[in-house]
Amino acid sequence: MTLTFWGLAGLLAILAALILLVPLLRGGRAAGDQREAINRALYRERLADARLRAGQGELDAEDLAGAEAEAARSLLADSPVDERPASLHGRRLGIAAAFAVPALALGLYLWLGALPALQLSQRLAEPAGSPQALLANLEEATRRQPQAADNWYLLARAYAGLGRYAAAVSAFERVLPLDGRRPEVLGQLAQARFFAAGRALDAQTQALADEALQANPGEPTTLGLLGIAAYERGDYPQAAAYWRRLSAGLDPADPLRQALAEGIARAERSAQAAGQGVATSGFAVEVSLAPEVARRVRPADSVFVLALAVDQPGPPLAVRRLRVADLPARVRLDDGDAMLPQRRLSDQRRIRPVVVIARNGDPLKGDWRHAGEPLDLPTDTVGRLRVEASDAVAP
Repeated sequence: MTLTFWGLAGLLAILAALILLVPLLRGGRAAGDQREAINRALYRERLADARLRAGQGELDAEDLAGAEAEAARSLLADSPVDERPASLHGRRLGIAAAFAVPALALGLYLWLGALPALQLSQRLAEPAGSPQALLANLEEATRRQPQAADNWYLLARAYAGLGRYAAAVSAFERVLPLDGRRPEVLGQLAQARFFAAGRALDAQTQALADEALQANPGEPTTLGLLGIAAYERGDYPQAAAYWRRLSAGLDPADPLRQALAEGIARAERSAQAAGQGVATSGFAVEVSLAPEVARRVRPADSVFVLALAVDQPGPPLAVRRLRVADLPARVRLDDGDAMLPQRRLSDQRRIRPVVVIARNGDPLKGDWRHAGEPLDLPTDTVGRLRVEASDAVAP
């Protein structure tokens, strides 16, 4: 990066010098030649005029000789010979200026310009010797560029990673007015507030979490945080529900799914020991592919099983994520898979199961979509979702 920067700077300096030098080296000589040509033309014009007048009898021989002598004196008087030393001196000054201007500009850049910021960006790009060294570089970056949201975000993450949650809260709060209230930042701010308050979920932290989930019902940091908070206050079914919801949004190959499965099992055991019921209201569906579809999809393509409210518009009530390689499969959705805590399957009377296959991992931009027949809840009926060739989504 450094070589590229200085190489470009040197090239620009050479171009600037050439822009100044070319007119100086060519301009003086061209101007002198042009003036000499004009003087000679005037001299010839004066001679021709005097000889024409002599031919017409207006001038005698003595007057003609005087006119020719006067034209010669004018030619000598207008000659640029006497100006060459001064012109040469001016060109020397111009050449010196051509080299001095880029040098002066570079000096001012090094003294007043962005070189410190360039050096800082180079330090940030290099592996830090320690977390403290990285933290020092990020703190310097926020001092030099206080309007750069990325610097504050990285600093907040670094503070949180070192357990300095109060400082992380302050840094995350600087990100919001600069970069908007993005759900991932709201979730991380809520998490930092939770730990800074001694693992307490106060009203403001809960409001941040609610705002994050309203913008992104699957925001992972927020779901994990609310699961921890629910578990620590003894609401084990709710903790299991949040963690199941978090797990449902992860890629099937994500190693975090195993840790979440262990947490969910522990929460369910704690719920049973405390005499708390674990929500089981939901439904099951068999998901499969027609042979033609199976030939056209890839094993790693994402499969989303959704539950939509028949009588209420809005986002899906619940979701479970699989891969094509997992099919065919029986999938059960319940309150633990809810997208929003206030919209639970157990509160619904009629739902429609839907399956979406999305190679890019986005259920809103799926390649295949099949909607099943509505189911009345509660039900023991197993729905059928078979993706056919006609379920391809038009590009």
